[in-house]
Amino acid sequence: MELGINSTPSVQPNEVENFIQEGCVLVDVREIDEWTSGHHVNAIHIPMGEIMENMNNFHQNEKYIFVCRSGSRSARVTNYMISQDIEAYNMSGGMKELRNFTKKIYDSEGNPGQII
Repeated sequence: MELGINSTPSVQPNEVENFIQEGCVLVDVREIDEWTSGHHVNAIHIPMGEIMENMNNFHQNEKYIFVCRSGSRSARVTNYMISQDIEAYNMSGGMKELRNFTKKIYDSEGNPGQII
């Protein structure tokens, strides 16, 4: 882990699979069409605009990695979560970079996914 843009705690895409195995929750904050086209199979989907209404799904005893297409939306969510005392990290480079380090990106029908 390292500090990314604006001192946001970040993880590199090549580290994500290890963090998931260690129990971190991967949260995809992209819109539904982006999610449907291709998402990590272990991610949960909560669009950025729905984060506040879903705060009861986040717990202080868990660690979260937030991801979007390129890393800017998820950085904003990460910073908000930190302000709410939730341990949160932004995935640097977003799904565009993650696709270079995992084969676990599928569309909503279970086919190999695309990042849009």
